[in-house]
Order: sequence, then C-alpha cells, then structure tokens
Amino acid sequence: MFKISYLRISITEKCNLKCYYCRPDNSPFVYKKEYLTYEEIAKIVRVMTKFGLEKVRITGGEPLIRPNLDELIKLLSEIDGIKDISLTTNGITLSKHAESLKRAGLNRINISLDSLKPDKFFSITKGNIEDVLEGIKVAKKIGLEPVKVNIVAIKGVNDDEILDFVEFGKKYGVEIRFIEMMPIGAEQINWSLNKVRFLTEIKEKIEKHYGKLIPTFSIGSGAARVYKLPKFNVKIGFITPLSNPFCDGCSKLRLTAEGNIKLCLRTDEEIPVRDIVRNSSEKELEEFIKNVVILKEKSNQNIIKSGYQFSDCRRLMVSIGG
Repeated sequence: MFKISYLRISITEKCNLKCYYCRPDNSPFVYKKEYLTYEEIAKIVRVMTKFGLEKVRITGGEPLIRPNLDELIKLLSEIDGIKDISLTTNGITLSKHAESLKRAGLNRINISLDSLKPDKFFSITKGNIEDVLEGIKVAKKIGLEPVKVNIVAIKGVNDDEILDFVEFGKKYGVEIRFIEMMPIGAEQINWSLNKVRFLTEIKEKIEKHYGKLIPTFSIGSGAARVYKLPKFNVKIGFITPLSNPFCDGCSKLRLTAEGNIKLCLRTDEEIPVRDIVRNSSEKELEEFIKNVVILKEKSNQNIIKSGYQFSDCRRLMVSIGG
C-alpha cells in the first residue's frame, strides 16, 4: 500500500509579517475558534504512523504565535515512529522560543529570509531583519541543525542577492534554499509568470562564480534538490515546483489549522478531518486516514496526467502552511 512519510502541520493562520506573496496587505487574519487542539493533532499523527509517517513539520501562518508550542512538540516527540520534528518560522520571535522548543524535542528548523538588505526586507515583509538574524544565531548556538534559510526568488525584487545569500551561508554555517514563487492565491497576490525567477538561472549564476555545484544529501531535504559548493562547506537547495516538478512519488500531506487535510498544493481540494478526530473512535479515524492515503496516491497520478498544473489555488499560502 502507498505510504505517507511526511506531514506538514499548520497550527495557526495568524502571522506577524505581511509577505506580499503569502499574505498581502488587504488580507485580514481569519481567526479560527475551531483550530485543532494539540491533543487532536497528536492523535492524527499517531494514527498516521500506521501508514508510514515518520517526519512532521510545524508551520503556520507563523507557528511561534500560537501559545505553548513546546507542548505540541513534546506530544509529537513521544509518539513511536516519529523520527524527525522540524519547524518553519519567519524567525521574528525565534530567539525567545528556541531553547524551550529544543528541550521539548524539536530537531531542526527552517527560517524564511527573502532579503539581506534591511530596507528591502522590510518592503517585502514589514518586519525587522535584525530579529531574524538573532533567531538564526540562537538556533545555531543550541544545535537546531541543520538550520536552513528559505528564499523565495522573485524576479526584479531579490534576485540580485543570489551570491550574497551564498556568502551568508558560508558566514553563518546555514543551508541556503531557493524557492520558485508559486501561484498560490494567485489572484490575491497578483502572481504572474513574469515574477518567477527560475532556479536553473540561479544555479548557473552560482556556478559561474564559484564553480560547478556537486549533488549531495541534506537531512529532511524533501522537495529540494541539494548541492554543495566546491571548496566550501555550504549546501544549497533548489525547490522547483514550476520548472522541474517533483510530484512523482510524493508522500507528503498537509494538515490545516482548522482541521482539513490537503493532498497537494496544486489544488484547493481538502478533506475535513476535525469532526472525525473529535467525534469518532481511533479505529474509525484509522479507517478514514486509510482512505485519505488512497486518495493521495490517486491525486499524485492526476497531477502528473495534468502536466503538473496548478488549479484553483485560491487559498493564500499563509492559511495553508506551505
């Protein structure tokens, strides 16, 4: 039977930044009174381990906004079969939470950083870059390794900083990951193909300056194709949902904060699970998840047949969890 190895768990739609490709200024927060509780999330994860689940990633919105996140991390760390717990954050408040999350069982961390220039960073996110840099330093200090820095590459916005990011990776000892901008919530973020900086171009620019990149492995690399720089202990990942899709054999699901399972980012199709986890037995939940796994395998096949098209992606990334 097809297996699910990786679950991304959004625990809130709320965020303390306004990255325009994720949550534009005219997009209000959707306050959810019906978010899944930490215990309900743990119950879903525990059942999913019976279908191959080994890795979980906590996302948002901004997950550090939700109180007592260390309690969820601890619950997940106690589930047999879960081998890796990671977190994606914008890093704004990471320095305040990193140690308690590490003690609770968090293994590693991804931090979004779309510009190294303070003014440009503010124009993209409405945040203070110094807060993020402090979070990176603390994460490195306490051993949340590998620390990965995510950059959404946008043509004419931050693609002039490619080599700067590589140097940043050398200086801070972090992995650098470039991501193509996806049409998630396309109408609301005014997405167009003209804004996409394809990562083959970025790779060529890096190789022209540093020499040929060498394919390598990175813990939890998932969708990223990872390379290392010759002569330098720096890893660089490329996530290419548009130019080089990676849907074949995908074993990832997403769980939204309000309790829907998303089979794929390329469609708005969602399967409600909240009522099942609240009102049914664990055996009934197990049968439900079994059917979800079957649908996931079919979804992969349909996406491949469609030519890897994004369809009906109206929901903003901030409410999905990436």
